[in-house]
Amino acid sequence: MKMFHTGLAIMRAQPPHIGHIKLIRRMLRECEKAIIVLGSVQEQGTDRNPYSYIQRKEMLQKVFAATADAPRLKILGMFDINNPTQWGAFVMDFLKEACPGETLPDVYYAGSEYDAQWFRDIFDKIQIENRVDYDFPYVSGSMVRDMIKIGDKRWHDFVPKEIHAMIEELSQPKNGVC
Repeated sequence: MKMFHTGLAIMRAQPPHIGHIKLIRRMLRECEKAIIVLGSVQEQGTDRNPYSYIQRKEMLQKVFAATADAPRLKILGMFDINNPTQWGAFVMDFLKEACPGETLPDVYYAGSEYDAQWFRDIFDKIQIENRVDYDFPYVSGSMVRDMIKIGDKRWHDFVPKEIHAMIEELSQPKNGVC
């Protein structure tokens, strides 16, 4: 039996990198079910948000497709709102509508205390997967996007191999991403 029934994490995953994957794997170890909400679905084709929601969802599905955990992973997309004080309530309302009849998450997973702050009043349990782990390489989406944009192949070290070809294809100028 797992520690929690349903875990929730929110990320942009532009693109999914080893930090995101570490957090999701932890969720799958500790939860019966994991819900990943990909934010900023209203943006794509920009420097900050180059990939569409569908592309990001497909990337995460490729990473976990060959695992026994794939059926326990639910990936949803959500628009941003410009009201940080209402963000947590907005997310929970979205989940009630997007997942009718399903148990709402009982734990929130975040990459930092800052990311967790919007959910302190909603969840009794918050698990932090610390971004500053000296036993794990530092990675950020901005860093990976910059490497991809300038053609620095070291981005391969920070992105799961299952999605290298997809990112390379999407990064071709003909696709208008980079």
